[in-house]
Amino acid sequence: MPANLNMLQEKQFTFNIVVTGPESTGKTTLAQALARALQTHWVPEFARYYLGGLCRPYKKVDLARIGAGQKAWENWYARTAGPVLIRDTDWTVLHIWEQYRFGPPAGGSWNWQQGYGEAHNADLYLLCSPDFPWQPDPLREHPLERDILFDAYETLLAQHRANVLVLRGTAQEREAQALAHIRKVF
Repeated sequence: MPANLNMLQEKQFTFNIVVTGPESTGKTTLAQALARALQTHWVPEFARYYLGGLCRPYKKVDLARIGAGQKAWENWYARTAGPVLIRDTDWTVLHIWEQYRFGPPAGGSWNWQQGYGEAHNADLYLLCSPDFPWQPDPLREHPLERDILFDAYETLLAQHRANVLVLRGTAQEREAQALAHIRKVF
């Protein structure tokens, strides 16, 4: 473990890093690689497990359940994490997903938020660009709209004044960019 991460461990807090962005942009691969490199935990995307066992098309109401599951996983992993926690999604994905799939809520209340709760920024967002080939997956829906979705993520994160690093290139290049930036912070 790098010396400056040891110093963080003594401070007894967790630096939250969220890997976010459109479908098929290497988020899970990056989250796993960063967790290995930083010797910490990563929080998987709850929606993959929920939707994988659903046995029907998902509905807007499912987003509250997915939000609750994601938040529960984040809280559980945070209790066992060291100075850094990597999250393979957070409220940003739920927000973009609900808005794009179902449209903005009529009454101003997002379904994802009913389960997830308040939207709090992570310490760092790693926004993955859709600049490499689409990889098919039964849960992925928007192969031709990744650029539109990427713009939506950029806009959302800017509106929330989040600390964002946009990652481009191969999986290895993204990992190197992210680690270089994270090590500057520490």
